[in-house]
Amino acid sequence: MTLRPAVDDDRDAVLALGLAEEAAWFGEPEVSAEEVGEWIDEAGGVSRGVVAVDDGGQVRGFALPGRREAVFLADPARTDALTDELLPWLHEQRDAVEVMTFAGDDARVSALERHGLRHRRSSFWMVRPDSAGSLPSAAFPIGVAVAPYRLGDSDEAVHRLIYVDAAWASIPGHAERDLDAWIEKDRPCRSMFLARRGGRPVGWVAGRLLASGRGYISTLAVAANERGRGIGRALLLRAFADLQLGGARGLALAVEAENETALGLYRSVGLEIEREW
Repeated sequence: MTLRPAVDDDRDAVLALGLAEEAAWFGEPEVSAEEVGEWIDEAGGVSRGVVAVDDGGQVRGFALPGRREAVFLADPARTDALTDELLPWLHEQRDAVEVMTFAGDDARVSALERHGLRHRRSSFWMVRPDSAGSLPSAAFPIGVAVAPYRLGDSDEAVHRLIYVDAAWASIPGHAERDLDAWIEKDRPCRSMFLARRGGRPVGWVAGRLLASGRGYISTLAVAANERGRGIGRALLLRAFADLQLGGARGLALAVEAENETALGLYRSVGLEIEREW
C-alpha cells in the first residue's frame, strides 16, 4: 500500500469504501454515497485526507483528521493492513485521534486498539419496529405552540435555542456548530418544527428521509428550563408522523449511550436499540 494526498477525483472511490464497509457489516449498505459524502464533507472534505492505494492504483483506504473526530475508511478485506498504514498518519496529524466504528466488527476494533485507541463512548442506532404499532398522538403542554419551520425564517433564534438554551453540545458526542454549519446539517431535513412559548423558541426537531427510506431524526432539542413537560416527546412524535406522511418506511435516530434521559424518551415511543457504534 502507498499513501498519497487525496484529491477531488478520488471522491467516488472514497465514498464507495463507506458503502463497502456497511455491506460487510449489515449485508447491504444502509446509507447512500451522498450520505457518506455529507459526513466526510462536514469533517473537512476528501481533499484534506489521504488515500491508501494498492499496486494497481486502486483506492483501498482513506483517512481524514477531521474537525472533531477523524474519519477512517477501509476495504473490509484489508482492514489490518490499512490500519497499519493509516493510523500512524492520523497520529501525526493530531494529538488525540478519535474514530467511530461499528462495535460488532471485533477485528476492526482490535486493529484500532493495536494502535493505541481505546473505547471512549458508545452511541446507539434506534429503530421503531412495526410491532410497536401506531404512533401515539403528539400532545403539547398548555401555552406551547408548534408550527412547521423553514430555514431562513428565524435561523439565529433557532440556533441559539439549540446550542445555548438547550446546550446541545454539552452532551458527549454532540458537536458544536456555528450558524452556517448548523444550517448545512439540517438543510436536507423535510420535517422541521419549532415550539414556542409566548413567542420564545423552546423546542426544536428536524427530521429527514434517508436514501434507505427510513425517516431519521437529525436533531431534537428543548430549552433546559422547559424540560420535563413533554415538549420533547411531542416534537418527536410530530416529526415522526410528518415523516410517515412523506413516505418514510420505518423510523430511526441515533443517541449517545450515556444519555439516559433521551434513551428513556425514545423507548417510551416504541424505539429499540438495533446496533451500537
